[in-house]
Amino acid sequence: MRKILSAYFLIILLSLISCTTPKPDFILLPEKPPAPALVQKPRLAIVLSGGGSRALAHAGVLEVLENHNISIDLIVACSAGSMIGALYADDPRANNLKQKIITLNKWDLLDPSMFHSIKMLWGLTGPVQGNAIKLFVQKNIKAKDFNQLQIPLVVVTTDVDKGEPYVIQSGPLAPALHASSAVPMLFSPVRLYGKTLVDGGVSSPVPVEVAKTFSPQVIIAVDISTSPDYGSVNNVYQLAMRSLHISYFKLSQWQTQQADIVIHPEVDNFGMFDDHANEEMYKAGKMAALNALPQIKRLLAKEPA
Repeated sequence: MRKILSAYFLIILLSLISCTTPKPDFILLPEKPPAPALVQKPRLAIVLSGGGSRALAHAGVLEVLENHNISIDLIVACSAGSMIGALYADDPRANNLKQKIITLNKWDLLDPSMFHSIKMLWGLTGPVQGNAIKLFVQKNIKAKDFNQLQIPLVVVTTDVDKGEPYVIQSGPLAPALHASSAVPMLFSPVRLYGKTLVDGGVSSPVPVEVAKTFSPQVIIAVDISTSPDYGSVNNVYQLAMRSLHISYFKLSQWQTQQADIVIHPEVDNFGMFDDHANEEMYKAGKMAALNALPQIKRLLAKEPA
């Protein structure tokens, strides 16, 4: 948690001296999301949780599954997991995915603004507007729309007005990924389809219950959440952040219990904005997936009920 706080305040500070991020291509948004493509009952659904930079571990998991000829029929993801999921759904080749993200750093996805850092004191905004995320999507993902992806993708956001998950599986891709990754107090909320949306991890950090609605034979949940830093706190702000972290962690645990297989890479030592150990996080995902491989193969070998 201390690493998260330090990185957060660094982002706020750098916003005071930041340059303007180029604007992404204009996207014409429909008033309502189009009807999603029908997803046939999938054999294997993989759920990718949020976790910032730790999402590199997701890519390691995907490499192991691909190398062992385990095909994925559905990807359900939130926050940073939705970015990894979209990259792979667009081009399901682990080597290409790794090339796109292994040197990625937080400043490739964050565009702090001095104006919005000040405006957040009285307005519904945050220091980061999300243009860098949308630019990254436009440069690295060929598909512009969900229906152009090679693997069906479901992106989970949070509708803050209703206090519940809001699922997006159709329409333009970049705005959905932006909304799913819009961490409160850091990103401005995203207005999309008449709703105010923030990070999917707020309501569904490991969205297994969303995956279950598609009735897959097997659900693999990849959970990159970290346990809270227990011990004494020294001020009210630390208390608030500790409380949020505990809630997030407990909700993640509850959601993963609904999965058939849980893969939990050893990434507890890495913070949400750490980008100095991408290779280590990637390898942690590979190791955790290899350990789960026998169980995955046994479940997939069973005849569907």
